[in-house]
Amino acid sequence: MKNKILIITGGDIDNIFLKEHMLKENYSLIIVADSGLEAVDRLGIKVDHIVGDFDSVSQDLLEKYNKTSVEIHRFSKEKDKTDTEIAIDLALMQDPARIDIIGAIGSRVDHTVANINLLLLPLGKGIEANILDANNRIYLKDKGFTIDKASQFGKYISLIAFFGPVEDLILKGFKYPLDGIKLDFASSLGISNEIVDERAIVEFSRGILLVVEALD
Repeated sequence: MKNKILIITGGDIDNIFLKEHMLKENYSLIIVADSGLEAVDRLGIKVDHIVGDFDSVSQDLLEKYNKTSVEIHRFSKEKDKTDTEIAIDLALMQDPARIDIIGAIGSRVDHTVANINLLLLPLGKGIEANILDANNRIYLKDKGFTIDKASQFGKYISLIAFFGPVEDLILKGFKYPLDGIKLDFASSLGISNEIVDERAIVEFSRGILLVVEALD
């Protein structure tokens, strides 16, 4: 059976959201990146791997986990990958069916943008991956898909062309349907749509869509 993996990394983490999310999901593996360890420790979440250069984790906290059986992967501060990318690399080695990432959005816009771009790594291997916070579920799609209204994350669905145009985009079951248009990279046309049928259908022939399901 393939693994469902959670990565907790060092951006903004809503403790209530993380706790409630953990109660709803049954992850087979949990990986923590660097300062995500602070949230894990606050909530008493059992983890399997800790990765990072640990430049933003207190040494007392790190020493606490050194005394456990959790596998700790240490990296130099001078490295070519962020701690989040290292965590995704590790997750991809575990034969995952799905990877969820919490803590990938924060005050550092550069890290947020880079983390969204990193969703290309699982996408390229055909693996579902989501960035989650209390207000958003973010993912990439390179082929048509459906969204059930009953299970959508939030009221609004935004579809953004990712690093290039999306060709022949068709939207069915949305408040604002589309019929075979070209969605350009520099376009806000797909922002803040809404599902009006029980199931929304998204079809396109070429390109990658950045999908954001937002509560508000």
